[in-house]
Amino acid sequence: MVLPNPCSSNSKHPGSSFRDGQASRSTGETDLAFARLVAGRKSEELFRGRHYPEERQPQRTRLGPVIDEFIAYIETLDRSHDYVAKLRGRLSCLQSWMEKRRLVLVQDINPSLLQKFQTYLRDERCVTATTANHYLDAVHNFCGYVIFKRKLMSGPNPAATGRQAELDRLPRRTLPPPTIYPDQINAVIEVAANHFDTQIVNLIVFICEGGFRFQELQFLQVGDINLQEREIILDIKRPDPERVRPELRKRCMTAAGLWIPKTRAASRPVHITDRLLRTIGSMGLGQASDWVFLNSAGNQIAGNKTLQRLKRYALEAKVLVDKHPETSEPLSQLRWHWLRHYHRTRAHVSKIRREVSKVAMGHAADQIHDHYRGLDRFAFHAEYAKFESGIDDALLTPKKAPGG
Repeated sequence: MVLPNPCSSNSKHPGSSFRDGQASRSTGETDLAFARLVAGRKSEELFRGRHYPEERQPQRTRLGPVIDEFIAYIETLDRSHDYVAKLRGRLSCLQSWMEKRRLVLVQDINPSLLQKFQTYLRDERCVTATTANHYLDAVHNFCGYVIFKRKLMSGPNPAATGRQAELDRLPRRTLPPPTIYPDQINAVIEVAANHFDTQIVNLIVFICEGGFRFQELQFLQVGDINLQEREIILDIKRPDPERVRPELRKRCMTAAGLWIPKTRAASRPVHITDRLLRTIGSMGLGQASDWVFLNSAGNQIAGNKTLQRLKRYALEAKVLVDKHPETSEPLSQLRWHWLRHYHRTRAHVSKIRREVSKVAMGHAADQIHDHYRGLDRFAFHAEYAKFESGIDDALLTPKKAPGG
Protein backbone atom coordinates (compact mmCIF):
# COMPACT_ATOMS: atom_id res chain seq x y z
CA MET A 1 0.00 0.00 0.00
CA VAL A 2 1.47 3.30 -1.05
CA LEU A 3 0.77 6.30 1.20
CA PRO A 4 0.54 9.79 -0.31
CA ASN A 5 3.60 11.93 0.11
CA PRO A 6 2.65 14.98 2.17
CA CYS A 7 5.37 16.98 0.42
CA SER A 8 4.04 16.21 -3.03
CA SER A 9 2.50 19.06 -4.94
CA ASN A 10 -0.44 16.94 -5.92
CA SER A 11 -1.28 16.06 -2.37
CA LYS A 12 -3.82 17.98 -0.25
CA HIS A 13 -3.77 18.76 3.43
CA PRO A 14 -6.40 16.86 5.33
CA GLY A 15 -8.14 20.15 6.28
CA SER A 16 -7.90 21.79 2.87
CA SER A 17 -11.25 20.52 1.63
CA PHE A 18 -12.95 22.01 4.71
CA ARG A 19 -11.25 25.40 4.19
CA ASP A 20 -12.11 25.45 0.49
CA GLY A 21 -15.74 24.76 1.27
CA GLN A 22 -15.77 27.50 3.88
CA ALA A 23 -14.15 30.00 1.47
CA SER A 24 -16.60 29.10 -1.25
CA ARG A 25 -19.52 29.57 1.10
CA SER A 26 -18.07 32.90 2.32
CA THR A 27 -17.62 34.14 -1.25
CA GLY A 28 -21.16 33.16 -2.13
CA GLU A 29 -22.55 35.05 0.85
CA THR A 30 -20.49 38.12 -0.11
CA ASP A 31 -21.78 38.00 -3.67
CA LEU A 32 -25.33 37.61 -2.43
CA ALA A 33 -24.95 40.55 -0.04
CA PHE A 34 -23.50 42.69 -2.83
CA ALA A 35 -26.32 41.70 -5.18
CA ARG A 36 -28.84 42.60 -2.49
CA LEU A 37 -27.14 45.99 -2.02
CA VAL A 38 -27.21 46.73 -5.77
CA ALA A 39 -30.82 45.62 -6.02
CA GLY A 40 -31.73 47.76 -3.03
CA ARG A 41 -30.10 50.84 -4.54
CA LYS A 42 -31.85 50.28 -7.86
CA SER A 43 -35.15 49.82 -6.05
CA GLU A 44 -34.57 53.04 -4.13
CA GLU A 45 -33.71 54.90 -7.34
CA LEU A 46 -36.86 53.61 -9.01
CA PHE A 47 -38.93 54.58 -5.98
CA ARG A 48 -37.52 58.11 -5.77
CA GLY A 49 -37.75 58.52 -9.51
CA ARG A 50 -41.42 57.55 -9.43
CA HIS A 51 -42.46 59.48 -6.34
CA TYR A 52 -39.93 62.35 -6.41
CA PRO A 53 -39.49 63.14 -10.13
CA GLU A 54 -38.01 66.56 -9.34
CA GLU A 55 -34.92 64.84 -7.91
CA ARG A 56 -34.13 62.91 -11.08
CA GLN A 57 -31.01 64.07 -12.86
CA PRO A 58 -32.13 65.54 -16.20
CA GLN A 59 -30.54 64.42 -19.43
CA ARG A 60 -28.22 66.82 -21.17
CA THR A 61 -30.12 68.56 -23.95
CA ARG A 62 -29.05 70.80 -26.82
CA LEU A 63 -30.08 74.44 -26.47
CA GLY A 64 -31.36 75.23 -29.99
CA PRO A 65 -34.33 72.84 -30.17
CA VAL A 66 -35.48 73.82 -26.67
CA ILE A 67 -35.47 77.52 -27.65
CA ASP A 68 -37.64 76.66 -30.66
CA GLU A 69 -40.05 74.74 -28.41
CA PHE A 70 -40.15 77.66 -25.97
CA ILE A 71 -40.97 80.16 -28.74
CA ALA A 72 -43.71 77.84 -30.03
CA TYR A 73 -45.10 77.65 -26.48
CA ILE A 74 -45.07 81.47 -26.14
CA GLU A 75 -46.97 81.78 -29.42
CA THR A 76 -49.74 79.62 -27.97
CA LEU A 77 -50.13 82.22 -25.18
CA ASP A 78 -51.32 84.73 -27.78
CA ARG A 79 -48.55 87.25 -27.15
CA SER A 80 -47.92 90.10 -29.60
CA HIS A 81 -45.76 89.53 -32.69
CA ASP A 82 -43.29 92.15 -31.50
CA TYR A 83 -42.91 90.45 -28.09
CA VAL A 84 -42.27 87.05 -29.68
CA ALA A 85 -39.78 88.50 -32.17
CA LYS A 86 -37.79 90.27 -29.44
CA LEU A 87 -37.80 87.15 -27.28
CA ARG A 88 -36.53 85.04 -30.17
CA GLY A 89 -33.80 87.56 -31.02
CA ARG A 90 -32.50 87.83 -27.45
CA LEU A 91 -32.36 84.06 -26.96
CA SER A 92 -30.70 83.61 -30.37
CA CYS A 93 -28.06 86.12 -29.26
CA LEU A 94 -27.37 84.03 -26.16
CA GLN A 95 -27.26 80.84 -28.23
CA SER A 96 -24.76 82.20 -30.79
CA TRP A 97 -22.60 83.68 -28.02
CA MET A 98 -22.53 80.30 -26.24
CA GLU A 99 -21.77 78.38 -29.44
CA LYS A 100 -18.66 80.49 -29.99
CA ARG A 101 -17.50 79.14 -26.65
CA ARG A 102 -18.48 75.56 -27.60
CA LEU A 103 -21.37 75.55 -25.16
CA VAL A 104 -24.40 74.01 -26.83
CA LEU A 105 -26.37 72.46 -23.96
CA VAL A 106 -29.21 73.82 -21.88
CA GLN A 107 -27.43 72.65 -18.75
CA ASP A 108 -24.44 74.91 -19.58
CA ILE A 109 -26.48 77.96 -18.48
CA ASN A 110 -25.55 79.04 -14.95
CA PRO A 111 -25.25 82.34 -13.03
CA SER A 112 -21.52 82.66 -13.76
CA LEU A 113 -22.11 82.26 -17.50
CA LEU A 114 -24.91 84.85 -17.47
CA GLN A 115 -22.68 87.36 -15.70
CA LYS A 116 -20.17 86.96 -18.53
CA PHE A 117 -23.01 87.32 -21.03
CA GLN A 118 -24.02 90.62 -19.39
CA THR A 119 -20.45 91.86 -19.64
CA TYR A 120 -20.41 90.91 -23.32
CA LEU A 121 -23.64 92.83 -23.94
CA ARG A 122 -22.32 95.96 -22.22
CA ASP A 123 -18.69 95.98 -23.38
CA GLU A 124 -18.84 94.48 -26.87
CA ARG A 125 -22.38 95.22 -28.03
CA CYS A 126 -22.46 98.51 -26.07
CA VAL A 127 -26.08 98.18 -24.95
CA THR A 128 -27.50 100.14 -22.05
CA ALA A 129 -28.12 98.63 -18.62
CA THR A 130 -31.85 98.61 -19.32
CA THR A 131 -31.42 96.69 -22.57
CA ALA A 132 -29.07 94.21 -20.90
CA ASN A 133 -31.74 93.68 -18.26
CA HIS A 134 -34.29 92.95 -20.99
CA TYR A 135 -31.99 90.25 -22.37
CA LEU A 136 -31.73 88.67 -18.93
CA ASP A 137 -35.50 88.87 -18.54
CA ALA A 138 -35.82 86.80 -21.71
CA VAL A 139 -33.33 84.25 -20.35
CA HIS A 140 -35.18 84.26 -17.03
CA ASN A 141 -38.47 83.37 -18.74
CA PHE A 142 -36.76 80.71 -20.86
CA CYS A 143 -35.12 79.09 -17.84
CA GLY A 144 -38.46 79.06 -16.04
CA TYR A 145 -39.89 77.08 -18.97
CA VAL A 146 -36.87 74.75 -18.95
CA ILE A 147 -37.05 74.09 -15.19
CA PHE A 148 -40.77 73.94 -14.46
CA LYS A 149 -42.33 73.01 -17.79
CA ARG A 150 -39.73 70.68 -19.31
CA LYS A 151 -37.83 69.74 -16.12
CA LEU A 152 -34.51 69.76 -18.00
CA MET A 153 -32.68 71.58 -15.21
CA SER A 154 -32.75 71.22 -11.46
CA GLY A 155 -32.31 73.90 -8.83
CA PRO A 156 -33.24 77.59 -8.88
CA ASN A 157 -33.54 79.73 -11.98
CA PRO A 158 -29.97 80.80 -12.89
CA ALA A 159 -31.23 84.10 -14.32
CA ALA A 160 -33.12 85.02 -11.15
CA THR A 161 -30.13 85.52 -8.87
CA GLY A 162 -29.04 89.12 -8.57
CA ARG A 163 -29.73 90.27 -12.12
CA GLN A 164 -30.14 93.93 -11.27
CA ALA A 165 -27.34 93.78 -8.69
CA GLU A 166 -24.94 92.57 -11.36
CA LEU A 167 -26.09 95.30 -13.71
CA ASP A 168 -25.45 97.90 -11.03
CA ARG A 169 -21.85 96.74 -10.72
CA LEU A 170 -21.21 97.25 -14.42
CA PRO A 171 -19.79 100.56 -15.75
CA ARG A 172 -21.90 103.28 -17.35
CA ARG A 173 -24.81 102.79 -14.99
CA THR A 174 -28.00 104.64 -15.95
CA LEU A 175 -29.37 107.08 -13.40
CA PRO A 176 -32.79 106.43 -11.87
CA PRO A 177 -35.63 108.85 -12.67
CA PRO A 178 -35.23 112.04 -10.62
CA THR A 179 -37.74 113.23 -8.06
CA ILE A 180 -40.16 115.72 -9.60
CA TYR A 181 -41.84 118.38 -7.49
CA PRO A 182 -45.23 120.12 -7.84
CA ASP A 183 -43.69 123.45 -8.81
CA GLN A 184 -41.94 121.74 -11.74
CA ILE A 185 -45.17 120.08 -12.90
CA ASN A 186 -47.00 123.39 -12.65
CA ALA A 187 -44.25 125.15 -14.62
CA VAL A 188 -44.58 122.68 -17.52
CA ILE A 189 -48.39 122.98 -17.45
CA GLU A 190 -48.15 126.76 -17.56
CA VAL A 191 -45.86 126.73 -20.61
CA ALA A 192 -48.08 124.19 -22.42
CA ALA A 193 -51.15 126.30 -21.63
CA ASN A 194 -49.39 129.41 -22.97
CA HIS A 195 -48.88 127.50 -26.23
CA PHE A 196 -52.60 126.60 -26.17
CA ASP A 197 -51.71 122.90 -26.13
CA THR A 198 -54.63 121.69 -24.06
CA GLN A 199 -54.00 118.06 -24.94
CA ILE A 200 -50.56 118.02 -23.28
CA VAL A 201 -52.08 119.66 -20.21
CA ASN A 202 -54.79 117.00 -20.07
CA LEU A 203 -52.27 114.18 -20.51
CA ILE A 204 -50.20 115.54 -17.62
CA VAL A 205 -53.28 115.71 -15.40
CA PHE A 206 -54.35 112.15 -16.29
CA ILE A 207 -50.93 110.67 -15.47
CA CYS A 208 -50.26 112.73 -12.36
CA GLU A 209 -53.75 112.19 -10.94
CA GLY A 210 -54.36 108.61 -12.10
CA GLY A 211 -50.92 107.03 -12.42
CA PHE A 212 -51.53 105.87 -16.00
CA ARG A 213 -48.90 104.44 -18.29
CA PHE A 214 -48.79 106.37 -21.56
CA GLN A 215 -49.79 103.30 -23.60
CA GLU A 216 -52.89 102.97 -21.39
CA LEU A 217 -53.87 106.52 -22.35
CA GLN A 218 -53.35 105.71 -26.03
CA PHE A 219 -55.85 102.84 -25.73
CA LEU A 220 -58.20 104.56 -23.27
CA GLN A 221 -61.78 104.69 -24.60
CA VAL A 222 -64.64 106.89 -23.52
CA GLY A 223 -66.57 103.80 -22.41
CA ASP A 224 -63.87 103.00 -19.85
CA ILE A 225 -64.84 106.10 -17.86
CA ASN A 226 -67.63 105.79 -15.30
CA LEU A 227 -68.32 109.26 -13.89
CA GLN A 228 -71.18 108.03 -11.71
CA GLU A 229 -68.91 105.57 -9.85
CA ARG A 230 -65.94 107.96 -10.05
CA GLU A 231 -63.69 105.30 -11.59
CA ILE A 232 -61.90 104.35 -14.80
CA ILE A 233 -61.52 100.63 -15.47
CA LEU A 234 -58.50 99.49 -17.48
CA ASP A 235 -59.36 96.06 -18.85
CA ILE A 236 -58.71 93.74 -21.79
CA LYS A 237 -60.35 95.04 -24.96
CA ARG A 238 -60.60 94.23 -28.65
CA PRO A 239 -60.36 97.56 -30.49
CA ASP A 240 -60.95 97.92 -34.20
CA PRO A 241 -57.48 97.20 -35.69
CA GLU A 242 -58.07 99.79 -38.41
CA ARG A 243 -58.28 102.47 -35.71
CA VAL A 244 -55.02 101.39 -34.01
CA ARG A 245 -51.73 102.91 -35.15
CA PRO A 246 -49.65 100.36 -37.16
CA GLU A 247 -46.71 100.44 -34.74
CA LEU A 248 -49.05 99.88 -31.77
CA ARG A 249 -50.92 97.13 -33.62
CA LYS A 250 -47.64 95.25 -33.97
CA ARG A 251 -46.16 96.04 -30.56
CA CYS A 252 -49.10 96.10 -28.15
CA MET A 253 -51.76 93.74 -29.49
CA THR A 254 -51.89 89.96 -29.46
CA ALA A 255 -52.31 87.75 -32.52
CA ALA A 256 -56.00 87.46 -31.62
CA GLY A 257 -56.42 91.25 -31.78
CA LEU A 258 -56.62 91.84 -28.04
CA TRP A 259 -55.04 94.73 -26.14
CA ILE A 260 -54.03 93.65 -22.62
CA PRO A 261 -52.99 96.41 -20.20
CA LYS A 262 -49.65 95.91 -18.53
CA THR A 263 -51.08 95.57 -15.09
CA ARG A 264 -51.75 92.99 -12.44
CA ALA A 265 -54.59 90.58 -13.31
CA ALA A 266 -54.93 92.46 -16.68
CA SER A 267 -57.45 94.84 -15.08
CA ARG A 268 -57.35 97.63 -12.55
CA PRO A 269 -59.45 100.55 -11.27
CA VAL A 270 -58.35 104.19 -11.31
CA HIS A 271 -60.04 106.66 -8.98
CA ILE A 272 -61.34 109.84 -10.60
CA THR A 273 -60.22 112.67 -8.35
CA ASP A 274 -62.00 116.01 -8.28
CA ARG A 275 -59.32 117.60 -10.45
CA LEU A 276 -59.45 114.72 -12.95
CA LEU A 277 -63.25 114.93 -12.98
CA ARG A 278 -63.13 118.61 -13.96
CA THR A 279 -60.57 117.84 -16.68
CA ILE A 280 -62.73 115.06 -18.14
CA GLY A 281 -65.76 117.35 -18.09
CA SER A 282 -63.92 119.98 -20.14
CA MET A 283 -62.77 117.57 -22.87
CA GLY A 284 -66.07 117.10 -24.75
CA LEU A 285 -65.83 113.31 -25.16
CA GLY A 286 -67.67 111.39 -27.88
CA GLN A 287 -69.02 107.86 -28.26
CA ALA A 288 -68.12 104.97 -25.93
CA SER A 289 -65.82 103.35 -28.52
CA ASP A 290 -63.93 106.60 -29.30
CA TRP A 291 -60.41 107.18 -28.07
CA VAL A 292 -60.19 109.68 -25.24
CA PHE A 293 -57.06 111.26 -26.72
CA LEU A 294 -57.00 111.98 -30.46
CA ASN A 295 -54.55 113.77 -32.73
CA SER A 296 -55.51 116.61 -35.06
CA ALA A 297 -56.60 114.09 -37.73
CA GLY A 298 -58.93 112.32 -35.28
CA ASN A 299 -56.73 109.25 -34.93
CA GLN A 300 -54.98 107.58 -32.00
CA ILE A 301 -52.20 109.78 -30.56
CA ALA A 302 -48.54 108.93 -31.23
CA GLY A 303 -46.14 108.52 -28.34
CA ASN A 304 -43.08 110.07 -29.98
CA LYS A 305 -44.78 113.28 -31.13
CA THR A 306 -46.47 113.96 -27.81
CA LEU A 307 -43.20 113.26 -25.98
CA GLN A 308 -41.39 115.79 -28.19
CA ARG A 309 -43.97 118.42 -27.27
CA LEU A 310 -43.68 117.59 -23.57
CA LYS A 311 -39.89 117.87 -23.67
CA ARG A 312 -40.08 121.16 -25.56
CA TYR A 313 -42.37 122.70 -22.95
CA ALA A 314 -40.24 121.28 -20.09
CA LEU A 315 -37.11 122.80 -21.66
CA GLU A 316 -38.81 126.18 -21.92
CA ALA A 317 -39.90 125.83 -18.28
CA LYS A 318 -36.30 124.86 -17.34
CA VAL A 319 -37.40 121.58 -15.77
CA LEU A 320 -34.80 118.77 -15.59
CA VAL A 321 -32.58 120.45 -18.17
CA ASP A 322 -29.41 118.67 -19.25
CA LYS A 323 -27.03 118.65 -22.23
CA HIS A 324 -27.20 116.26 -25.14
CA PRO A 325 -24.26 113.79 -24.77
CA GLU A 326 -23.14 114.28 -28.41
CA THR A 327 -24.22 117.76 -29.50
CA SER A 328 -24.14 119.42 -26.02
CA GLU A 329 -27.41 121.15 -26.87
CA PRO A 330 -29.75 121.73 -23.92
CA LEU A 331 -32.66 119.33 -23.54
CA SER A 332 -35.10 118.23 -20.87
CA GLN A 333 -34.96 114.70 -19.47
CA LEU A 334 -38.64 114.69 -18.55
CA ARG A 335 -40.59 111.65 -19.78
CA TRP A 336 -44.20 110.59 -19.52
CA HIS A 337 -43.31 107.61 -17.33
CA TRP A 338 -41.58 109.89 -14.82
CA LEU A 339 -44.95 111.58 -14.24
CA ARG A 340 -46.24 108.14 -13.25
CA HIS A 341 -43.43 108.02 -10.66
CA TYR A 342 -44.62 111.47 -9.56
CA HIS A 343 -48.08 110.01 -8.93
CA ARG A 344 -46.60 107.34 -6.64
CA THR A 345 -44.61 109.98 -4.75
CA ARG A 346 -47.70 112.13 -4.24
CA ALA A 347 -49.68 109.07 -3.07
CA HIS A 348 -47.06 108.59 -0.37
CA VAL A 349 -47.23 112.28 0.55
CA SER A 350 -51.04 111.98 0.70
CA LYS A 351 -50.61 109.13 3.23
CA ILE A 352 -52.27 106.54 1.01
CA ARG A 353 -51.38 103.02 2.08
CA ARG A 354 -48.89 101.12 -0.01
CA GLU A 355 -51.24 98.27 -0.87
CA VAL A 356 -53.87 100.76 -2.08
CA SER A 357 -51.52 102.70 -4.36
CA LYS A 358 -50.18 99.39 -5.73
CA VAL A 359 -53.70 98.48 -6.82
CA ALA A 360 -54.19 101.89 -8.44
CA MET A 361 -50.91 101.69 -10.38
CA GLY A 362 -51.17 98.02 -11.29
CA HIS A 363 -47.93 97.01 -9.59
CA ALA A 364 -47.23 93.41 -8.60
CA ALA A 365 -49.05 92.93 -5.34
CA ASP A 366 -47.63 91.74 -2.06
CA GLN A 367 -48.86 88.16 -1.62
CA ILE A 368 -49.17 88.53 2.14
CA HIS A 369 -51.38 91.61 1.79
CA ASP A 370 -53.43 89.91 -0.92
CA HIS A 371 -54.04 86.85 1.19
CA TYR A 372 -54.81 88.41 4.55
CA ARG A 373 -56.14 91.86 3.77
CA GLY A 374 -58.89 92.26 1.21
CA LEU A 375 -59.56 95.66 -0.40
CA ASP A 376 -63.05 96.22 -1.81
CA ARG A 377 -63.69 98.91 -4.40
CA PHE A 378 -65.53 101.18 -1.95
CA ALA A 379 -62.61 101.21 0.48
CA PHE A 380 -60.24 101.79 -2.45
CA HIS A 381 -62.11 104.87 -3.71
CA ALA A 382 -62.66 106.15 -0.17
CA GLU A 383 -58.93 106.15 0.54
CA TYR A 384 -57.92 107.58 -2.84
CA ALA A 385 -60.33 110.46 -2.32
CA LYS A 386 -57.62 112.10 -0.17
CA PHE A 387 -55.04 112.00 -3.01
CA GLU A 388 -53.48 115.40 -3.74
CA SER A 389 -51.16 115.80 -6.72
CA GLY A 390 -50.22 119.41 -5.98
CA ILE A 391 -51.29 120.71 -9.41
CA ASP A 392 -52.43 124.34 -9.41
CA ASP A 393 -56.08 124.38 -10.50
CA ALA A 394 -55.77 127.96 -11.74
CA LEU A 395 -53.46 126.70 -14.54
CA LEU A 396 -56.03 124.22 -15.85
CA THR A 397 -58.47 126.79 -17.19
CA PRO A 398 -58.24 126.38 -21.01
CA LYS A 399 -56.86 129.44 -22.75
CA LYS A 400 -58.30 130.56 -26.05
CA ALA A 401 -55.96 131.03 -28.96
CA PRO A 402 -55.88 134.48 -30.59
CA GLY A 403 -58.82 134.77 -32.94
CA GLY A 404 -60.28 131.50 -31.54
